[in-house]
Amino acid sequence: MLVGSDFQKQVWNELLKIRFGQTLSYLELSRNLGNEKAIRAVASANGANAISILVPCHRVIGSDGSLTGYAGGLGANKKLLELEGALKSDQLDLFK
Repeated sequence: MLVGSDFQKQVWNELLKIRFGQTLSYLELSRNLGNEKAIRAVASANGANAISILVPCHRVIGSDGSLTGYAGGLGANKKLLELEGALKSDQLDLFK
């Protein structure tokens, strides 16, 4: 059971819809929630996710494809996305 505000739970439930090997930008996530201006609130809720192993917050990236603000560190974020095959080869070059 997810413990948080109603908004946080909404965001986390959207995160559960992102399939293995796929990514979604904060903007796309905000749009899916019906409010594209809520990007900062979505990012904050994403960062408050206490069970990131089960709720895949690592799959949310910047609109430009960059890795941003993962609580486990960008190295861990990159590794998780690599394992899932979610990073394109040109994105991998950014993190060498």
